Amino acid sequence: MSNLTMDFRQPRAGLADHFSFFYHFQQGDDRFEGVDRADYAQFRFILQGRNARYRFVDGVEQAMPDIYILGPTTGSSNLSCEGAAEAIGVGLMPHGWAALVPMDASAAANRLFDAKDLFGNTVTEVYEKLRATPDFDARVAIFEEMLVALMKRQKPVYQAFVGQVNTWLASAAAPDIADLVELTGLSLRQVQRGCNRYFGSPPKELARKYRALRAAVAMTHGDPDLDDLLVEGFYDQSHVIREIKHFTGMTPRTFAEHPTELNREIAKRIALERQNPIRRSGVIT
Repeated sequence: MSNLTMDFRQPRAGLADHFSFFYHFQQGDDRFEGVDRADYAQFRFILQGRNARYRFVDGVEQAMPDIYILGPTTGSSNLSCEGAAEAIGVGLMPHGWAALVPMDASAAANRLFDAKDLFGNTVTEVYEKLRATPDFDARVAIFEEMLVALMKRQKPVYQAFVGQVNTWLASAAAPDIADLVELTGLSLRQVQRGCNRYFGSPPKELARKYRALRAAVAMTHGDPDLDDLLVEGFYDQSHVIREIKHFTGMTPRTFAEHPTELNREIAKRIALERQNPIRRSGVIT
């Protein structure tokens, strides 16, 4: 029986376009090692665990601070810790990143940052409240209150652009950058700069990431449009395998048929997203 469990809660309506699901992670083994797929940025509180570390797709390793921001990841990552571990976190979608973090997302990609350096005493006080509150729903309410307060520090100048990029990513298996330039009315250089700022990657790499993740999930769920996605998005079978392994850390067959404990738990979030109309419009499903 697995000692790893995750529980999820959807953000309230006013935050749902900024943040993915809140999650509660627990594991009770003497040591934990896992592979995490490429994903949104994350905001996490490590409530228990020793020597917790990330190793990113480019080989860089970092220790996890107790409270940290993880930039968007552009490939699979390995994470590990000693002893029982517990964490509370939430995914930062591009709107959420822009609303919280005064940093170019591409400069933060595949790196951890101590949230105390970014947000000061506010996050330390929330950390203590979370540790003193065992109920997950109560913890989510505390987390949401903090996010609302922190979001007031940034000006919402990003809304239209982020929405346009999301629409472009969802429009085709291999969307054309020229279509994004036309949709936004910006120059190519402005579009590239905006994608780096809010999504953490230039348009071409961003499209690669979402294409591979969509294909991996479509394979797992046996989606009826899988064949069209593969034909339109990839050159051949070897291309599919390389891309999915890069962004999930596993071959398509392994991802679908023999997922890690961590990915089995993350699959619960994916199932919730696919059932929920608010989440169905997202490009990572």
